[in-house]
Amino acid sequence: MDLRQGTARSRRSRTPDDQDIRDHRRRKLDRRRERGGSVTIDEMKRFASRVVAEARRAGAETVEVSLLERMEFTVEVRRGSIEKLIESVSNAIDVELSIDKRKAVVSSSDLSSDTLSALVAEGIELARVMDRDEYFGLPEERELGAAAGDLAIFDPDSLAVPAERKIALALELERAALAMDARIIPDGSSFSSRVRTTVFANSLGFCDGWRRTSNMLALSCAVEDRPARSENTGKRQSSWWYSAAVRAADLEGAEEIARRAVERTLRKIGARKPRTCEVPVVFDPFTARDLLESLAEAASGGNIYRKSSFLVDRLGERVGSPLVTIVDDGVLPARLGTRPFDAEGVRSRRTVVFEGGVLGNYLCGTYAARKIGRATTGSAGGITNFHLAPGRTSPAEIIASVDQGLYLTSISGPGANHMTGDFSQGGQGLWIDKGELSYPVDEFTIASSFPAMLAGVVMVGNDLDWRDAVASPTIKIERMTLSGA
Repeated sequence: MDLRQGTARSRRSRTPDDQDIRDHRRRKLDRRRERGGSVTIDEMKRFASRVVAEARRAGAETVEVSLLERMEFTVEVRRGSIEKLIESVSNAIDVELSIDKRKAVVSSSDLSSDTLSALVAEGIELARVMDRDEYFGLPEERELGAAAGDLAIFDPDSLAVPAERKIALALELERAALAMDARIIPDGSSFSSRVRTTVFANSLGFCDGWRRTSNMLALSCAVEDRPARSENTGKRQSSWWYSAAVRAADLEGAEEIARRAVERTLRKIGARKPRTCEVPVVFDPFTARDLLESLAEAASGGNIYRKSSFLVDRLGERVGSPLVTIVDDGVLPARLGTRPFDAEGVRSRRTVVFEGGVLGNYLCGTYAARKIGRATTGSAGGITNFHLAPGRTSPAEIIASVDQGLYLTSISGPGANHMTGDFSQGGQGLWIDKGELSYPVDEFTIASSFPAMLAGVVMVGNDLDWRDAVASPTIKIERMTLSGA
């Protein structure tokens, strides 16, 4: 079996015009969308098993084969016109093999039989000259398998949404924003949908696959900042909003996305630089999510064994406040990070990283786990649905609890260091005055350290936001340093 991808060529004697070619490619992509991919999962499994067998015959002692197919549709519109339109199908194969614990990894996007034979031969040759690594090896056989139950990560109905409807939604979203306020300047509206098909096989006999859909409708807009009194006169302020989901039917409507994007943009008009001070800081779900992404890096087994994390040797210690419970859950139904098994075929699970502020687990694949004397958490290939457990307090109540402080809506820059634990980033937000959002602020730096921030979490919201695989509710940190005017 040959799984090569390519555009079919016409066998007619005449040369087709551009419209003929576009129609042909559209029909071909439509057929692929209808069945969820260019080939079935069973076909991919047979192919992966064949590569495993070929590598074993060539002399490999252990073999792992990962097959990936991506189908993508993206349309971007601006000022009523299509600026970008992408419809594509791509494939990749990774072959990881070893001889006497000497490992090599070879990859290709060409899945033809001749290329794969050469790829296996290259891997064997490389493995023979690699250094021996006693920690390398396949997972324990008992760890292999797929999580039980329907994880609801593949939505056939999403595949049935025609390209014309996706384009219409992007245009509708931009029109809705422009109709809400004459000052709005469109920066781009988009609809994207993807189908990811993954098959994994190894020389222990494991071979399985899964398919996941994802959809996103997004808007970015701007406004000229020209109020009567402002340091930012003549500058342009911008913001965005988006909705993302496994099922296209679960996306927020265009009106709601436009409303949130316009609101976030207009509230930046007249932003001023705050004074340098130490105050309570309320992180909205998006800025809190940025913190969690750094914490996921800090909890990664790879960074732990490399001693590149502030969490090294802190298992069992109280690192955060009792309100901090952080979980990586690969089996949450219908979430964007959900998967049946990880990149090594280890079944997915729910792993509590912090519970009540106490560090309980690192996130490890098999290799990292062996390096630090732990068990795999099914985390090869990265995190799944990494999130801060919600509290019982509404965002409005959290804001009302602050006399003078900051509501943080954006952070930027390279100053979040998961190795040292230092935190210093540029920010934008709204000043809180006597429990109410008062005026916009920007051009400041917010600083602390991850240990101090985790310990300083004094309120956690009930608004856990699941529009990404990393998710958080609103949180309040008791005190941080703002460097401004």
